[in-house]
Amino acid sequence: MSPDVPSSLTAVVAIVCTVLLLGIIKLRRHSKGIQSWPKDVVLLHHCGKGPYAPSLSPFIIKLETFLKLTDIPYEIVRDYKLGPKGKVPWMEYNGAAMGDSQLCMEYLIEELHIDIDDHLSTTERAIGTSFQRMVDEHTYWLMVHWRWAFDNEKLCLKQAKWGLLALTIAKHVQKRATYTQGAGRHTKEELLNILRKDLRALSNFLGTKKYFFGDKPSSVDCSIFGQLSQFLWHLPDSEPNVMLKDEFSNLREYCERMKNTLWKDWNNSLLFPAEHT
Repeated sequence: MSPDVPSSLTAVVAIVCTVLLLGIIKLRRHSKGIQSWPKDVVLLHHCGKGPYAPSLSPFIIKLETFLKLTDIPYEIVRDYKLGPKGKVPWMEYNGAAMGDSQLCMEYLIEELHIDIDDHLSTTERAIGTSFQRMVDEHTYWLMVHWRWAFDNEKLCLKQAKWGLLALTIAKHVQKRATYTQGAGRHTKEELLNILRKDLRALSNFLGTKKYFFGDKPSSVDCSIFGQLSQFLWHLPDSEPNVMLKDEFSNLREYCERMKNTLWKDWNNSLLFPAEHT
């Protein structure tokens, strides 16, 4: 019977974690949102500040960077509730609630008739879309798997007041999600090699340019900065962090440039601004 014990315990833990997670999601799920909306102001819903970057979610940083880049008025609502698609970030604008950072950006671009990519050619727009898909749908999962499978200390999560129960549930759920997605099936060495190829592609294309398409940031910069922010500031002293800083210094400099140019309130958006470097 002994060989069956570990698998039985695993099954029990999985069931308990799933039940707890569903209960938490039910409590946090978006229902009616804000009852009184300030006109023409985006209400950006997300969770709390991150220790060394404004959020532990790259998609929150992506969407808020976009709002700063476009000068769209917005207010932050830290209510820890999930949006219409059952995740964060999400936003409300003049009564309309929307989830998914990319869809939020596209909605505002259409609704407000703005085009921050108007300086790009058709070919450059296609390249930008490809990079956006890569970092949001591939590089992101490498970060998630490293955070939950290989970052044993979970320092940044603990600094953000994640308790033992939340860490236990999230670890189970995220490792299961990355396994289903595919990134969670890789060894540490395989993951690092795959990540290096993603970062090399970004680094080679960026080259010596200020932003990915020259002297002016575009929508893809919001996605790339959001994802790289987690490797640079929320995986301190990890192998991906060292790789980014040592092997791809132009990406590190790019992140600092994005931060200094668009995030004038960066230090006020951190849990530990005095410790940020």
